[in-house]
Amino acid sequence: MNSVPNINEGRFAALAGALRLEVQTGPTDATKSIRVRHGVYSLRGKAGQFIVRIRIPAGVLTAGQLETVATLTELSGWPEGAHLTTRQGIEIAGLPAAEISAALEQLEAVGLTTLRTGGPFVRGVVACPFSGVAQDEVFDVTPFALAVDRYFREHADFQKLPRKIKISFEGCAHDHVRTLVSDIGVRAVRQDDAEGFRISIGGGLGASPKTAQVLEDFVPVEKIFVVLEAVLRVFNRHGYRENRARARLKWLLADWGIEKFREAVRAELKGADTTWQTFSGRLPENVELKPSVERGTKSASTDAGFQVWRESNVHPQRQNGFASVLIRCPLGDLQPAQIRLIASAARQFAGGLRTTIDQNILLRWVPEDLLPELYESLQCNSLSGASAEQLPDITRCVGATACLMAITNPRPAAEAIITVLEKELAADPSLRELRIRISGCPNSCGHHHASDIGLFGVSKNFHNRKVPHYALLLGGVSSAEAFGARVLEIPALNVAQAVRQVVGFYQAERQAAESFPAFVSRVGLPAFKQRLEPLTQVASPTEQPAFYHDLGSTQPFVVGARGGECAA
Repeated sequence: MNSVPNINEGRFAALAGALRLEVQTGPTDATKSIRVRHGVYSLRGKAGQFIVRIRIPAGVLTAGQLETVATLTELSGWPEGAHLTTRQGIEIAGLPAAEISAALEQLEAVGLTTLRTGGPFVRGVVACPFSGVAQDEVFDVTPFALAVDRYFREHADFQKLPRKIKISFEGCAHDHVRTLVSDIGVRAVRQDDAEGFRISIGGGLGASPKTAQVLEDFVPVEKIFVVLEAVLRVFNRHGYRENRARARLKWLLADWGIEKFREAVRAELKGADTTWQTFSGRLPENVELKPSVERGTKSASTDAGFQVWRESNVHPQRQNGFASVLIRCPLGDLQPAQIRLIASAARQFAGGLRTTIDQNILLRWVPEDLLPELYESLQCNSLSGASAEQLPDITRCVGATACLMAITNPRPAAEAIITVLEKELAADPSLRELRIRISGCPNSCGHHHASDIGLFGVSKNFHNRKVPHYALLLGGVSSAEAFGARVLEIPALNVAQAVRQVVGFYQAERQAAESFPAFVSRVGLPAFKQRLEPLTQVASPTEQPAFYHDLGSTQPFVVGARGGECAA
């Protein structure tokens, strides 16, 4: 591969200086640029404290790395713990400025980095967590994702793109990482006897979601780097730097069209250096233990909870006798003790760890004989919840407790919805495949567009006061082949009841084997709007003051959102 300079040299000294300056005199464009480049963000309402975003390429983790995350989460003291992101990363909020450099050194010592998890760079590359073990995959995309992440993270030519670039790799028939809403989506395909990739570009969520378009149907595996580099060079040269709101790749593609963009990429390839295209496609050493995990004696469990958990959370691997197990991490948050328990379980029962974009952790290479023991160990710290990545397992962004841009706090809203669903509806097996995703603002960090039921925070005025609301979207799909349609806005106080009515309507009126998006299309949005209209009414502050507080807060609701730092 082309050699690139060591652009990491001395970075912690510069970061430490920027943080000291911000604590003393406040942030400037220069200090923010240094800080965000290192994945360090301002923490809302907490002067002198910050969020650290850890880059986890392809979601690949080790038990030792998790234990370091636990130590830093303990140091931060953040009440909600570490937060799993929808890009397979981990965020730790509440670290004081004086501790940041030491924290990054601890992460680097175990092979983790926060570098370029913010700013106009190629962000952490996402890959299907089932890569290498899925029964239906074309081939394992993990080594390609890891190599692409490393190469473009350090590439000297891509250190100031017009805006961030997100790349996702998928090898399965089912798209577990939503490649269609990535700037660059890479799907494993086979043509005759050759392995390759289908590359799509220009996807994205945010306030104006767009579905990616196919750039090339088949790129041989040995040419993946040179093609991706050509895409980035075209974007780097022609992206709209002067207009931040339209600087993402999806806007350039929208104006140019796929044919013009394809021609530009192919022209770029004519002069490309292809002499280094010898990538082997093998995993780096020590990524996974694989079948070297010691097998246990065959055991069984008659526990009803275990049987439900096994049905929903355990996925047999294509390797005989082994399974991958989803650990449901409630609302994407983990306390230090829970993180250590997962690390311990990984050492004792598994041969590999992955994070998922739905904010859970996947243990891989678990001998099926050991599943009852694994389940029992997870019960110790509220990690044995069933229905992982199903109806009660809500994906949500970090929200207004930490994010500068959030309008509302989705966590208590999600908790209220889960309470209603688990009590009244979630036991219905026919509903388990429904998904709910929530964001604290329109930017879709919770992927609300790609969900059966999506919600995002907004503010509305009643009685001369601001009232927190959630915009309700219906009929989207997880693969992002279709986005949810906006129906109406529900006061935060009524959001759980509104979701209950939506799910109950589907449960009562659907036709045999009718999916939720098909049901929404058949009955139409006005039918939902009519049913939910009574829940949009807001009483006066004297009649019901709870309308005027965000969920989980006793303070009057204010919109504290301001410009974010992600692209600083």
